[in-house]
Amino acid sequence: MPAAPAQGQSELLRIETIQSEPFGRIGPQGPSGLMYDIGLLIAQRAGFVAENRVVPYARTVLSLQNGGADMVLRFSNDELRAVAHQVAQVLPLPTVLVSRREAPVHQLQDLADRALAVPRSFPMPDRLNAVPGLRLQAVNSNEHAIKMLMSDRVDAAYGSNLGLFGAAHGLGLKMQAFAPPVQVETQAFWLHLARRTSTPARIERLAQAVESLRRDGSIERLYQSTLADFGNDRMPA
Repeated sequence: MPAAPAQGQSELLRIETIQSEPFGRIGPQGPSGLMYDIGLLIAQRAGFVAENRVVPYARTVLSLQNGGADMVLRFSNDELRAVAHQVAQVLPLPTVLVSRREAPVHQLQDLADRALAVPRSFPMPDRLNAVPGLRLQAVNSNEHAIKMLMSDRVDAAYGSNLGLFGAAHGLGLKMQAFAPPVQVETQAFWLHLARRTSTPARIERLAQAVESLRRDGSIERLYQSTLADFGNDRMPA
């Protein structure tokens, strides 16, 4: 467990943010993104000094496991829950199937005997796993999934609506290139706190901070601001 801070000092919280548009990015002005900003806001509201790094999606589990990070905001899965406490729900998002406009997927059954790109460790629902003959192609990120889709190497990509279309937007693709998405379910970004470095007091402080930020609309305002960044190039309905 982490040592208590000296009197008069604030406790350090080491955050890792997934490197994927629009959640986390490293640009000329430094790191930024929706989850990067929300992570800093949570730490501030909870009274921590934050250190926030933007890292590849798959690295976050290893960092929580080996003690290299304390907190990550991510969709949950069994692998992540094994090394971290699932502290508080931060932001629910629809998960969708995205396909090309000229080769649309209208329903889950359309993916029978076809190929689907899914970022590694992204949670897969049972109803999607049950599609007969579905060929899963594990990829490194939402950006990788969109590149595979647009090069006709897979028939669809699966992920959150904001993640997939944010990746497409970051790659310079117009939303008109895609068929209307097929919603599969709703998943939530959760605050995960490493079991190796957590304490009951930390868990309580962070849970209360998330609840406070959700109640006063701070998280929703950041989400709406991210949607506004798409400008006139709206996500398909």
